[in-house]
Amino acid sequence: MLLAKYPEYLQKGAEFADIQQALEPERLALWQARDGLMDQLNVDSATWGLQYWEQALGIPVELVKPAAFRRSRVKSKLRGVGVTTVAMIQNVAESFSNGAVDVTEQPERYRVEIKFVGTIGIPPNMADLTAALREVMPAHLGWDYVIIYNTWDAIKARTWEALAARTWADIKESDLDG
Repeated sequence: MLLAKYPEYLQKGAEFADIQQALEPERLALWQARDGLMDQLNVDSATWGLQYWEQALGIPVELVKPAAFRRSRVKSKLRGVGVTTVAMIQNVAESFSNGAVDVTEQPERYRVEIKFVGTIGIPPNMADLTAALREVMPAHLGWDYVIIYNTWDAIKARTWEALAARTWADIKESDLDG
C-alpha cells in the first residue's frame, strides 16, 4: 500500500489515510494500464495493439485470426525489410513454419528451394508464407517448397500397436515418436 511510503506522522492522520486508501485502487489501475500499453510495443506480447502493427506495416487487419498467426505475419514483414538474402528468406519462412528451414539458392534456374526440416507435413500458414515471400523476393526469382513426410521405412520400423490409434494423415504428417 502506498500509505507505508509516507512519513509516520502523515500515516497516523485519519483523513490522510482515508484519502490514500481511496486513491490506491486508482493508482493500481493506472500502473496496470501502463503495463498493458507497454506490452503493445512488443510484437511478442501485443494483443489489442496488433492491429496498429498491422496497419503500420500495410498488412490487412483480420481480427478473427488468432494472435499467434497475426504476430507471425507482423514479424515476417519486419524481417523482410532490406536486400533479399538467403538468411532473410529463411527468417521469413521460419516465422510461418514454427520450425527450422533450409534455404538453397539455385541461381542457374533463378529459383530458391525452401525445405521445411523442422516440421513433418505441411506447415501452417502456407498461403500467408507465400504472400510474404512475394513481397520480399525479387520478381525474377521463383521458389519451390520441399515438405518432409514420413516414409514407409520409418513407419515400418514401428509396431502396429504403436500406430493403431492413429489415422493415416496423422502417421504421414507427424512425429512418430510423439
